[in-house]
Amino acid sequence: MRKILRQLSLLIGLLAAPTLACAVPSFNTAPTPPPQPTPEGDTLFFSASYNAPLEPGTTIAGTRIAYVQTVSDLHEFSIDGLQAYRQVGDSLTWRGLVAPGVFGDYRLRLRGDFLGRLQAEGQVELAVFNPAPVEIPPTQTPAAAIYVEGIPASYYVPQGARIPGTTLIFEGMRTDVAELSGTAGYPFFAPEDSLLWSGKLRDNVYIRYNLRVSTLNESGLGLTGTAELWATR
Repeated sequence: MRKILRQLSLLIGLLAAPTLACAVPSFNTAPTPPPQPTPEGDTLFFSASYNAPLEPGTTIAGTRIAYVQTVSDLHEFSIDGLQAYRQVGDSLTWRGLVAPGVFGDYRLRLRGDFLGRLQAEGQVELAVFNPAPVEIPPTQTPAAAIYVEGIPASYYVPQGARIPGTTLIFEGMRTDVAELSGTAGYPFFAPEDSLLWSGKLRDNVYIRYNLRVSTLNESGLGLTGTAELWATR
């Protein structure tokens, strides 16, 4: 009887072995790939929330959307020269050149507050063609007709690459800090340091970055923050 029990125990162990083998986790997992570098091209894209107060006779900057008047619950607009009536909650969309070398896509809606004031709220996307960044002092930003603030900015650049929309090049690490070239200012930045840069993307387009070092290693430099953009006609 004992011999039979030993044989049964051995048989059960052999049958369970493949199941146990399948349940053991594999430690030969592939490493997490590094972040993909932010590509540089002949067009820079910016997207941000947008809010424009509306008064009779005003035009949303850079567009051909003009608020004419309000009659009862209907709000009269001129869009591309055509008469359009809108109610609160309706769309106000427009796409076209907002300045030389700058294309805008406005996806807005008409909103009102309890005091009856109107505004256009939504998202705006701007494309700046053929940028040629030049560093300038931050005091030189103009009082331009088109101004967009709070633009989310996130970049990852490998060693030897330029931060898109700037003159800054990540030269590599030096004693645990990032070394940047392409600036007249202090070129060393530690993890979590802020990085401010102002410049011209075109003769009529100005930008100011407020970034922070989020990632720094031998592979590359990561930056996150916001940007402001001005464009003149």
